[in-house]
Amino acid sequence: MSDKSKKNIDPKPIEDLAKILDELNLTEVSYSDGNFSVTVARGARFQPVNNDISIQNNSEIPTKEDDYKNDPRAVKSPMVGTVYLQPEPGANKFVNTGDSVKSGQTILIIEAMKTMNPIESTLQGKVIKILVENEQAVEFGQPLMLIG
Repeated sequence: MSDKSKKNIDPKPIEDLAKILDELNLTEVSYSDGNFSVTVARGARFQPVNNDISIQNNSEIPTKEDDYKNDPRAVKSPMVGTVYLQPEPGANKFVNTGDSVKSGQTILIIEAMKTMNPIESTLQGKVIKILVENEQAVEFGQPLMLIG
């Protein structure tokens, strides 16, 4: 095989996929264009049961996050990690849509580096909307729920 037959890899599509991966909180994203195919992935602590559903739900998140990032009713994640909406598997959720919460009340847990961190509400009022799913990866500053 001559050097002329080797194809130089354009890093731009890979960088774009990596950006999409971060923006959508995905663990893996693939792109194929006939002769060119690439997959970008990052390590995850859990494997979604159904990738189609996971990707579909995650693809909606950026629009919702953009809508709620500056919303004064949003409780935001103080860290990167995995969200748990209940104290243990099979237990009731900490809060449900429509529940009244007090400032300082635990509303969910974020696991970061194998440590379970109770997240307390910074607001008081009714839970208007829960913006995350159980066992979803979240980023620092990501809106978790609306309380008003």
